[in-house]
Amino acid sequence: MRLLTFIITVYAVGLLLARDTLAGYISLPGGIIWLDALTASLFATAFSLVWSKGRGLAMGTLPVLLIGGSVFGATQLGVISASPYAAVATAPLEATLNRAWDGHFRTIARIDSGDIGVLMDTGASLILLRYDDAIRAGVDPSLLKFNIPLTTASGRSYVAPVQFSQVRIGGVVVRNVEGAVARPGELHNSLLGMSFLEQLSETVIRKDAMILRQ
Repeated sequence: MRLLTFIITVYAVGLLLARDTLAGYISLPGGIIWLDALTASLFATAFSLVWSKGRGLAMGTLPVLLIGGSVFGATQLGVISASPYAAVATAPLEATLNRAWDGHFRTIARIDSGDIGVLMDTGASLILLRYDDAIRAGVDPSLLKFNIPLTTASGRSYVAPVQFSQVRIGGVVVRNVEGAVARPGELHNSLLGMSFLEQLSETVIRKDAMILRQ
């Protein structure tokens, strides 16, 4: 019992630490909510195993069912909106992003044919995608030429220039956006930079919300 509790706790902590990275591989909008729900369920399971102390599996798993049901219900009703990759359209040409736990603004952007988890970065001149995100967006890897120098905190690297036909966040749609693709394994988060933001009529930050208007 103690070993099982330890293993479940380790998995839960691992998911919690790697949630942003894993979210980049989830193609469905709001997919990170399910990562949060899974993490909460694992923690609840570990707690229930300690709490039950042999009182029966049904009693031990009751907190898991309650927490899981609450998270699912709140997600469906829109009560939980703090997901770092959630974008909420508030008007046909407007989208609102919530600030993530780390202080950044993140969302799911529909880039060409893929739903990509991106970090809003006003310091980036272009949309810069991780290699695997670019493939998911429909970029042909055989056409990538990594010939543009780029200096990052990790040192000097090279990226491949691309042009995305369409980038959508909520009700905001921008077409023919300049971007670039990083080499495999050289970028932790895909970035949504100024080549997208400059085509908007207004970008407003109010406390913990970023409002995009077209």
